[in-house]
Formats: sequence, structure tokens, C-alpha cells
Amino acid sequence: MMTKHATKILVLGGGYAGIMATLRLAGKTKWLNTQITLVNGLDHFVERPRLHEAATGAKIRQPGIAHLLRGTAVTFVRGWATAIDTDVQTVALKTEEGEKTLGYDYLVYALGSQTRRQGVPGMAQFAYTLDAVGKRTTRALQSRLNKLLPGKTVTVVGGGATGLEVACEVKANYPQSVVKLVTAGAAGDFKGERIQTHLLEALAEQGIELHENSPVQMVCEDGVQLQDGRFLPAAATIWCSGFQVPGLAKEAGLPVNGLNQLLADPFLRSTGYANIYAVGDAVNPVEDPGTPVRMSLFVALVTGALAADNITAVLKQKSQRPLSFATYGQAIGMGPHDAVGFNTFPADRAVGPVFRRKTAVRLRSFFVWLLLAFLKIERRLPGFFFWFGKGRFARQQKKVGKMETAVGRLESGD
Repeated sequence: MMTKHATKILVLGGGYAGIMATLRLAGKTKWLNTQITLVNGLDHFVERPRLHEAATGAKIRQPGIAHLLRGTAVTFVRGWATAIDTDVQTVALKTEEGEKTLGYDYLVYALGSQTRRQGVPGMAQFAYTLDAVGKRTTRALQSRLNKLLPGKTVTVVGGGATGLEVACEVKANYPQSVVKLVTAGAAGDFKGERIQTHLLEALAEQGIELHENSPVQMVCEDGVQLQDGRFLPAAATIWCSGFQVPGLAKEAGLPVNGLNQLLADPFLRSTGYANIYAVGDAVNPVEDPGTPVRMSLFVALVTGALAADNITAVLKQKSQRPLSFATYGQAIGMGPHDAVGFNTFPADRAVGPVFRRKTAVRLRSFFVWLLLAFLKIERRLPGFFFWFGKGRFARQQKKVGKMETAVGRLESGD
């Protein structure tokens, strides 16, 4: 008798999306003759929403990947994916033991995002970033800040949530330093004027010097050169503007956008290969699911869980479900003693009251804790993680259909 080979499922990336997809697959396909392998460059999990705290000396949780996978049949391989061959369905890896190749029947692409280091001269050489891996990243930044002399300047580039959190955290932990926040446009305008007002108030209260509408032309060892001709001296420059996905998929010929995110259909499958699923920061849906899909940890969990559900559905010869979800809320840390929190249900727009100070700090801390807790619970109870808004995609499609019908009637003169 011939024995049917196990279905090989390969997950690239051990962040929130990758771990969620792996744990959910491990539980849901336990009796389906699958062989699941998770590949990650680090042997521990990185809590990305706390990297700005780690940069200023805080000890953050770093659970081992093997610990998170304990009790499952998942094989963990520590290594870096270097190439994808879609023709023979293999991924080349660089590991401590040397080069190796892993085959797959289904591939979950969950490599996440990193700070975009191209585009501005000197950024790669002289700026620090809040990435987990690299020469001038979180650990190196912590070492540099520890050597900072009183009165020295730290310049943070980027007016989004990351830049705001970093600037406030540095000021709180190094109060004798001068902290400058430099933005190409307006600071904190990513959720509307009402939220922006609270964010700017927090910056002013903490004495952070703000330079809006000041694009950086060049990063130097001792500061930043602005496009308007000004030079801002700095003992350390932290770059928090612009993120992109590693170029592995692009190099393999997979359809991607300008940020190297995989173009995906409503079921999170690559538009070029139906057996490759994109999740987390690495996915860019080509159809509107009814809610903005931005780089966030909540989206990472949702897409990781949905990819696992859809692969399981294929193996069970059932129908897949489209990406459809509602957002719950957002909280931006403004140092250890302040934050700005607000509801975003259901479509990632700020609604209702705005929370500040201790209340918002507690809310943010709870949800950061909860994100990792979801992964731990998923290991014990596969399928536990759920989300609201699963009908938003259908409603959006119906709306698009009505608009297309109306346009067609106008064009035909009816």
C-alpha cells in the first residue's frame, strides 16, 4: 500500500502573525497528516509595541519560540530565508549550521516589516531604528543612550505613532537631554484633528521640541540636515519614519506593491500563487475588505488566524472565508505616565471619548499584554481567537456593486 505524504506547511516569520498562524494550524490540522515548520531568525519572540521601552533600558518579555510552541508537533528552525523558488516550492535558508532548503505545499509569508533605510543619504550609516535585528537597532540604541551626557540632543525623525512614543520615552528616561521631534509633515495627524490635539499637548507638556513640515535631506554623524537648509545637531538620531517588508517575495517574482507587501486576494492568497498566503505587515489585499488594512498588531493576529483557517478549509475541502474584520481601538504611549487612547470601532476611525494619562496608560499596557496572551491561549485552545466585523467584506462588495451599476447606467445614458 502507498502511504500519502504529509502536507508540508511552511511559515516564514515568528512575529504575531506567524506565531498565530502556526499555533492555529497546529491545533486545527492535528489529525490531517500535516507537517508544519516555523522559520524565524531569532530564537525568541519580540514584543514590538515595547521596543521603545527596551531602547531606554526597560526589561521586556522575550519568550522563546520553542516555549511558545511547546506541546505542538511544529518543527522550529532558526534561520533566515534567503530565496523562494515557486517552481519547485522550496525556500532556501541560512542557518547556524549552514545553508539548507525546505520544501512546502503551502507557504505562509509572515516576515513582517522593518524601518525603511533607503531614500535619505546617511540614514543607514548614522541613524538608529527600533528594529529587533541589525547593527544600529534597539540594542545599539540602548547602549548609545546610556552613554548620553546631560544636555545632549536626541533627534527623533517621524511624526507617526512610533516617533511620538520614542520621543516621549526618551525624554522621560533621560530628562536632562534635549529631545527634538522632526517630521516631514504635521505631527500626530494620523487619526484626525481631535486626537492630534491631545498628542501635541502631551509633547508640549513634556518639553519636546517640535519641528513640523521639515523633511530631512541628510543624516550626519552629528545631526540632521533639513531640506530648508537648517542643521539640527544631535548626539543620536532615531529614525521612525517609513516601514517596508523585506524584499524576499519581490526577488522571487511574487506580485508586490511598493512596500514589498504581497498582493493578496480576499482569502489572503498571493495573486500569483494560490498556495502562498500573506499575513501581518506583509499583506496588501487587492480588494477592500471594508476596513483599512494597515500595519498593526491586531491586523497581524486577524490575518494570521484567517490564513490558518483558510488553509485548514482547503485541506478539509471546505470553502475559504474572505478577510473581513472590525477594529476595536488604539492607544499611543506618550511616556511612562501618559498615553492617548480611543475607540476605533468598526473602521479604524477615532470615535467617542479620548482617554489620557493613567487611564490610557493602563489601557495600553493591558492590550499589549493581551496580544501576547492571545497567542498563549491559542496554543491551548486552537480557534480561540475571534474578531468582530466578519460581514464587512460582503457589505463592501455590495456597495461596490451598486456603484458599478450606477456608473454603468450613467455611461449608457439610462
